[in-house]
Amino acid sequence: TLKCDDGKSPQSLPEADIILLGVSRTGKTPLSVVLAQTMGVKVANIPLVVDLMPPAQLMDPSRIDPQRVFCLTLNIEDLMRIRRNRIRKELRKADRKMSRQSTYADRSYMERDLQHARDLAKENGFTVIDVTGRAVEET
Repeated sequence: TLKCDDGKSPQSLPEADIILLGVSRTGKTPLSVVLAQTMGVKVANIPLVVDLMPPAQLMDPSRIDPQRVFCLTLNIEDLMRIRRNRIRKELRKADRKMSRQSTYADRSYMERDLQHARDLAKENGFTVIDVTGRAVEET
């Protein structure tokens, strides 16, 4: 599971029992670890970014069964809060002032990011799971 965390080793995707997709901060890594530890399954997770194509392996239904792929989403308000907190923490660590140039926590960017994830899931027959307000073990 950790070898396939955050899009690492896309060539190993066909070996995964479950593949989690989602935009940044939707809980892909914690859920991957919980599933691997409690259910003993191989889990890969892939970050989705509006301006980047996901790995080609994911888009090949002859190699990846779409029923094994789950796209995590979150409501925009929670995602915005989580990302803004993340930026504050990272910038504090780096001892810098918050950059206004980052789109990471920009509402319109996040809306496009989430819509891209939903569209990708719909086009490819992946299951969408809204994780808003859910603890990892409830997902």
